[in-house]
Amino acid sequence: MLVTALQRSLKTRITLWVLALLLAGMWALVLLAQQRLRQELQLQLQERQMAVATLLGQEMEQALQERTQALQSVAAVLSAALERYPDDLPERLTSRTVLQQMFTGGTFVTDSAGSVLAAYPHTVFHTASALHQGFSSYVQAALGGLTVISHPMAGPDGQYPIVALATPVRGMDGRVLGTLVGLVNLSQPNFVDAVQLLSERQLGDYYVIARQTRTIVAASDRRRVLEALPPVGVNPEMDRFIRGALQESTVAPMGKVQVLASTRHVALPDWMVVVVQPTAQAFAPLQLVQRQILAGALALTLLVVGTMWWLLRRELQPLERIASQLSAMAQGQSPLAPLTAPRPDEISLLVRGFNHLLAQLRQRQQALGESEERYRQAFMTSHDALDITRLADGQILDINHSFERLFGWPRSDVLGQSGPSLQLWPDPSERTPIIEQALAQGYSTPSEQELLTRDGQRLTVRISASLLHLDGQPCLLWAAQDITAYRQASEQIERLTHTDSLTGLCNAQHLSTLLAQAQTRTLERRQLGALLCLDLDDFKSVNDAWGRDQGDALLRQLAQRISTIVRPQHPVARLGADQFLVLLENLPPVLAAHDAQHLAERLQKALAEPLTLAGVQHHASVSIGILVWGESYQEPQELLRRVVLALNQAKNAGAGSVLFFEPQMQDQVSGRARLQRSLREALQKQSFALHYQPQLDTAGQVVGVEALLRWHLPGHGMVSPAEFIPLAEKTGLIVPLGRWVLHQACSQLAAWAQEPARRHLTMAVNVSADQFRQEDFVQQVYEVLHATGAPAAQLKLELTESLMLHDTEQVIERMNALRQLGLRFSLDDFGTGFSSLAYLKRLPLDQLKIDQSFVRDLLDDANDAVIAQSIIGLGLSLGLEVIAEGVETQAHRDLLHGWGCRYYQGYFFSRPLPLRELEDYLRAQAIAAAANT
Repeated sequence: MLVTALQRSLKTRITLWVLALLLAGMWALVLLAQQRLRQELQLQLQERQMAVATLLGQEMEQALQERTQALQSVAAVLSAALERYPDDLPERLTSRTVLQQMFTGGTFVTDSAGSVLAAYPHTVFHTASALHQGFSSYVQAALGGLTVISHPMAGPDGQYPIVALATPVRGMDGRVLGTLVGLVNLSQPNFVDAVQLLSERQLGDYYVIARQTRTIVAASDRRRVLEALPPVGVNPEMDRFIRGALQESTVAPMGKVQVLASTRHVALPDWMVVVVQPTAQAFAPLQLVQRQILAGALALTLLVVGTMWWLLRRELQPLERIASQLSAMAQGQSPLAPLTAPRPDEISLLVRGFNHLLAQLRQRQQALGESEERYRQAFMTSHDALDITRLADGQILDINHSFERLFGWPRSDVLGQSGPSLQLWPDPSERTPIIEQALAQGYSTPSEQELLTRDGQRLTVRISASLLHLDGQPCLLWAAQDITAYRQASEQIERLTHTDSLTGLCNAQHLSTLLAQAQTRTLERRQLGALLCLDLDDFKSVNDAWGRDQGDALLRQLAQRISTIVRPQHPVARLGADQFLVLLENLPPVLAAHDAQHLAERLQKALAEPLTLAGVQHHASVSIGILVWGESYQEPQELLRRVVLALNQAKNAGAGSVLFFEPQMQDQVSGRARLQRSLREALQKQSFALHYQPQLDTAGQVVGVEALLRWHLPGHGMVSPAEFIPLAEKTGLIVPLGRWVLHQACSQLAAWAQEPARRHLTMAVNVSADQFRQEDFVQQVYEVLHATGAPAAQLKLELTESLMLHDTEQVIERMNALRQLGLRFSLDDFGTGFSSLAYLKRLPLDQLKIDQSFVRDLLDDANDAVIAQSIIGLGLSLGLEVIAEGVETQAHRDLLHGWGCRYYQGYFFSRPLPLRELEDYLRAQAIAAAANT
């Protein structure tokens, strides 16, 4: 009962504790009556003796530390002399006056064998030799790399005690070369002289004792110096002093005499300072004072007990009431409610604190509920398939609606299962790297994986995992995004844009990419390559005689036979119509022409074998043009142009001819040189002009224009861009020419920005690969924008896919820098070049432009139609605008619109116009739009 009351009642515990303390105080007063004066005197003596012992111990520790540091400093200085100039050691010891003052017994230096090399004063040689046996262990310890202090011992003549300090002397490589030893004569003025000073002040007897050797180092009675104390066990009280088992200041027997003793341990040499004084001469009878104190203490005890009981009962009543209310709330007997403060005191502060915490708890519970509801809504309505899996057992704790839709599993069948048990993963081991990465860094990098639906269908998903904790247990939040359609579209575009639909060979665009890559490899290996261009002689007669279907069949047979002859590592492509290309690389320079000639002869022989068309054998012959390349990098189109030129010369020479490309084949070289000179002059005189082709949306509204460069050459007329643009790219003039175009276009864009009816127009400017690769291209664009005042958001740079063939990372970085200026990007002629979806996802693009080669024939060529439709679907899936160029008829426009294309450009709407005609066109468009509204 009493124990239960003590555990539950604070008032009872406080009251009993107070009574116990008061009773203890009463008995303490009885003892105080007997011992008060004695205790007061003892306390004063203890404090004084303890202060003396502490002061003495501190002085000794400081003195020993100063001597140790001084010895080590001198040892560092003597290292060079000991190693190189040992004869200088006596002179160096003599010059160390501070060392002589600290070590009154002298100093000496030993070598690594412990032999004395030098000493100060010289008589220390004899002292060191005489004490060698006693000090040898300390010298050896110093040679081992330690700084040591010896036990006190008698000097060589036995007339005075001595203590030695030894420290190693190290060489430059840290090796111990010897020792430096300092001797302290305890009979001369030293760091223990304070003992004699205290003795003269009659503060008791004092001793400094070496604990390990149980030897008196110093004493108020100098006759006891070096006196050995009784062995262990003879005097237990003394043993307790030396062991440090007694308090630092206490009353203890010393022999037959009761003494007041104070001790202070000196740690560095393991010494102990002891101050003692007999108690008989310090205490006196206190009988009268004891009786007076006893009576007063009893009366005071009774008064305090009664008063304390009344006060505790009064003050703890509100606290008991509050404790009762809190207990009821904790046990659920009453709802959580604010407490009322009985009066303004500490208890009221406690009540206000509780009420404040209660209010905060309610707010946090409300916020937590709202946060959980928001998370639940976001989790369940996310378009990604989400599930939460517990790591401990792999059990799925929750899924969202998208998970059910994507994988076909109802929620009730999934909860409590695991991914492997549902057989979502064809290979469960593929989960392991994702889980390990999520555990290591808190999340995993999204990766493409194949998962299975409930009915076994394979889905391509982009999946990631994030680490989270639910109810203190680690879990993974899996997020899967279905990219099956995107992947299929990407693969289809990849296949259609790289493959010839008739023969299954590479198409010309893909071969251009392979040719550029082959040049890079061949130049690195310092080899050569070759291009063979084959053309079926008189193929037109086959079509005329047998029909186009049979002509296509003949081309397929030829493609198959060529692929059989050529090694797999050498690509074969269909250039167009009845022309084929074979790409050879890594040919030895001395054999390149020979190997190409040999392959051409083999191909002619193989293709001359009879072919069956409509049940009738047909004999074909081919003409072949050969180009050996690899001495320097050339644009793929230039190499293709040269090999086609060689083929044309071979065909002119007669059916079945084989000719190598020769420089003299370029009959137009002189004309091209003249055109190049005229191009430079035109650039200097800025005699170019910009024409603008409108770009319209589905509503027929002009949303922007493309700036197209035009050149009128006096005496020649208009020069086709297809003629002078490649020449400018080849000669490097494309860079200043492109800078001029950009400046002119931005100037016009700035002028339109001042007109409310024009400020919405965008300006598309073509940028060549060479111009974009300029190191300061970003700065050039910034300076043009700054100089012209053109709005950056209305400027759209059109880039070609060939730009991505080299330094893709640098291209992306430069595009991001331009994006920071506010510019937009359009990928021009998409589908004709590199067409890598890997970089397409990373580029900061705004628009894809379908090349006019696909648009022109999409009404007649199913292959072009599929490519155009796929590009539109890909662009829309990536959130990009899609614009088609080369729209020439209403049928083109309607078909593209039906596939989802919303922007158009072409002759159906307008040819490229000079600025004045463009303004007339825009005004006419505005009038027509106003009339329609």
